[in-house]
Amino acid sequence: MEKTDKLILRLTEEAKGRQGSLLYILNGINKELGYIPEEALLHTAENLNISKAEVYGFLSFFKNYKTDAEVGDIYRKIVVCRSESCEASGSKQLIEHIKASLNLDFGKYSPDGKYFLDYVYCFGHCAASPAVEVDGILYEKVNPKVFDKIIKTFDSNKLEEPAELKATDVVKKEAPVKSLIFKRCGYINPLSVSDYLNNDDGFKTLRRVIEEIKSKGDEGKLLLINALKQSKLRGRGGAGFPAGIKWETVFKEKSDVKYIICNADEGDSGAYADRMILESDPMSIMEGMIIAGLITGAEYGYIYLRAEYAAAKSVIESAIALLKDGGYLGDDILGSGFKFYIDLITGAGSYVCGEETALMESIENKRGTVRQRPPVPAVSGLYGKPTVINNVLTFAYAVYILKGNSNLEYFLSLGTENSKGTMPFQVSGAVKNPGIFEIPFGVTLKELLELAEADVNAKAVQVGGPLGAYFPLSEEFLDLNLSYEGVSMKNGLLGHGGVVVFGGETDFKYRLLNALDFFIDESCGKCAPCRIGTVRLKELLDRVLKKQNTEENLTIIDEILDSMKYLSLCAFGAGVHMPVKSLLTYFKNEII
Repeated sequence: MEKTDKLILRLTEEAKGRQGSLLYILNGINKELGYIPEEALLHTAENLNISKAEVYGFLSFFKNYKTDAEVGDIYRKIVVCRSESCEASGSKQLIEHIKASLNLDFGKYSPDGKYFLDYVYCFGHCAASPAVEVDGILYEKVNPKVFDKIIKTFDSNKLEEPAELKATDVVKKEAPVKSLIFKRCGYINPLSVSDYLNNDDGFKTLRRVIEEIKSKGDEGKLLLINALKQSKLRGRGGAGFPAGIKWETVFKEKSDVKYIICNADEGDSGAYADRMILESDPMSIMEGMIIAGLITGAEYGYIYLRAEYAAAKSVIESAIALLKDGGYLGDDILGSGFKFYIDLITGAGSYVCGEETALMESIENKRGTVRQRPPVPAVSGLYGKPTVINNVLTFAYAVYILKGNSNLEYFLSLGTENSKGTMPFQVSGAVKNPGIFEIPFGVTLKELLELAEADVNAKAVQVGGPLGAYFPLSEEFLDLNLSYEGVSMKNGLLGHGGVVVFGGETDFKYRLLNALDFFIDESCGKCAPCRIGTVRLKELLDRVLKKQNTEENLTIIDEILDSMKYLSLCAFGAGVHMPVKSLLTYFKNEII
């Protein structure tokens, strides 16, 4: 009891003045103790001047928090990845092996109390799938034989340092054009300001922006915003909203406080570009955030990082400290008199917190449920203030575009009419050369799969993450134009650029059931179409698989999907129809 009290007091003191204070405190307790004890709820509530019910409601929302009093150091926690990319690389067989060999099931302890089995839907190590975490140590390319060896080394206390793919292995150079935003990844020390400065003109864009604003004031800001709008840069987080319009809206809003948020809650299975650039070139993202702040009039920036990215967390914290010391952050940026501050907020295991309004709710010490819109965040965002929320890669592209007119012109020369520039397509699954291919929009799916050396027996792809459509690898879809408009024309979603390739032995019935589990687990529960619809879909599919009124139940499934598409509050519920309908359309005979 005394130990817990002291821990909460220390964490509360550290959280003073920080946004996302409840996340900070509960993450700290969870890390230190392995669970959230009952007495911590009341003490945390009192220290933050909120109710115990609010604290309990918050922690019960996030998957990473446990209140089980049995939790502690008496067992080893095994966390397996159930994502599409890991499944396409053999995780189904791996999970079956783990359950059988250790007599385990998800959410259960082994009979001897030595192990506990849990799961996530993505670790972000998709280029080296399947991934498994044991006692907080992440292992890549795990098969049953490798897993048995890992457990043996743990039990004998002879731990081996896990091998991990390097950035230079993941970020591919075979792309047909030079990289715009991944040039430094793997080639510089991510925690060296001098390396950043001396490679590809680090902070050159920031200096240009400062000069424009100091010499021209608001006119300079509008010129920079217009350059961003002219570039037609679309947000790379999935929705593809024009970045320049967001920045312009926040700039024009009259408010004493504005915010910049970098959405690094990269939860899409098959997506790992955010993680790679945050670990390998974090200062490029921070430069983009500082620039956004100076242009829009915001002085506070927050990087909201998903909980599974422990390595990125360490790098970001160190990079922030270095930039403060170097005068790039703080009260007087590079002697300009301008202010900007960046802090890191770490999530706690919720896919839907990648949705911008749910993300803001969690920062405000509330459950991560989506808000009804309007108003949009650019008008009324964090704490009701104008807020720019952009994905990690969007900030990196803004730095490139605003560096000078030649960069803007080159960016516009790449891609298609409605999808300008390049996209870091992240390929995983049944391929020999998985990784990140930063290539212009408009290449065909066939061309991308050739770069990634897809297996000759590859049968399907899913484009755009867990809410993306599945396409069979027929001639029709091999010619798919990889752009926002091209994928949309095939009733799909480009999303964050993740492309998972499924081999000839794929069990599409298992794939659909696993996808439905994900939708049920990750629904925030706020709107009825999503909260109820996801559960009903699973129930109806179970009946279909048992040959109970098959056609009637398939018709009801279709009706529920349409209701979710048009009536859900956010893109999560609205997007469920894409993967489910595409699987039942193209692979119906294999599922039913």
